[in-house]
Amino acid sequence: MAVDDKIVNLIRETVQESMQAFGLRDVSVRAGEDHDGEPVLFIEAEYDLTDAPIDTTVTAALTTKLRDKLWADKETRFPHIRHKFPEAQKVKPRRRANA
Repeated sequence: MAVDDKIVNLIRETVQESMQAFGLRDVSVRAGEDHDGEPVLFIEAEYDLTDAPIDTTVTAALTTKLRDKLWADKETRFPHIRHKFPEAQKVKPRRRANA
């Protein structure tokens, strides 16, 4: 099953909104199946090395943001996002909860 251009554009715009500050270079989208044979959307986001450390709360929230926008547009396939950062990319330290 193909991915409609309208859905591809919605995905690209949503990823850009959240990830542009982290050196986003390109976003690709393809239709596929998950391990259970269910139809899904595979999204690859490629990044350039940047001085800004990656905020994992932003990357984690992106799936929900995408899913909500896709479902609002009647797209029911689940988005699987793969972020391809350079090996040397820094990641923002996470604060640990005090026990």
